[in-house]
Amino acid sequence: MRLTLNEVQCIIALKNKYFGFESKIFLFGSRLDDQVKGGDIDLYLIPEENSENPFSLKSKFLIALQNEIGEQKIDLIIASDRNRVIEREAMKGMELDIGQIKLRKYLNECDKHLLRINEAYEDIKDIIPLSVSKYTTLNKNEVRNIDQYLYRFSKLQDTLGQKIFKSILAIYEPNIEPLPFLDILNRLEKLHFLEDKNEWLALREKRNRIAHQYDDEPYEMVQALNDILYYKNILESIYLYIRNKLIDNSEKN
Repeated sequence: MRLTLNEVQCIIALKNKYFGFESKIFLFGSRLDDQVKGGDIDLYLIPEENSENPFSLKSKFLIALQNEIGEQKIDLIIASDRNRVIEREAMKGMELDIGQIKLRKYLNECDKHLLRINEAYEDIKDIIPLSVSKYTTLNKNEVRNIDQYLYRFSKLQDTLGQKIFKSILAIYEPNIEPLPFLDILNRLEKLHFLEDKNEWLALREKRNRIAHQYDDEPYEMVQALNDILYYKNILESIYLYIRNKLIDNSEKN
């Protein structure tokens, strides 16, 4: 989708102002495709039930939107007959929802982190499990690949724990900010987004352990590294389980 988060926020705010909070607005057309340059911003609006003549507000909405995001070619189609060809096409678009858009962004981040984890793992799989003697004689490329693995492992863990978990729970609960992290895990487990919260807690413990190891403690460092390498499949399965469940839910809706 080739809209900035600010543009999406402006569209939603003005949609709410002119057409009501229960109305829905979709992006369709070329702006859905990240690979295509340029193109109009094509929007499709489904007004609230019993709304009074939304067509009379179309010009005000478009003028206000251009004032907010700058001069761009914007078209707004308001639902009137869903059998029309253009409306059938428009309904294939993406509903603009800040929470869902952020969630898609976080999933894309995780996909990239997982790709880099697997690439780094391929480069180091022949030297694991590590021994103390191997660890103390690692060459520069091996050190670089292990560092890349650890960095991406941490980034995937952080994006899941700090962003995706909260974004998922926010769909079901209005105010999650006061919740302790363990409560978030418990709720996600009840919602069947986590199969076993204890796996996540174990992952966090392994991550914390390696953060407190030092090069002058080679035995402890090797143990911590081997644990993180062993937990690759567990972190990957947790992420892919969540990702697939979100995709399934999206397709059902």
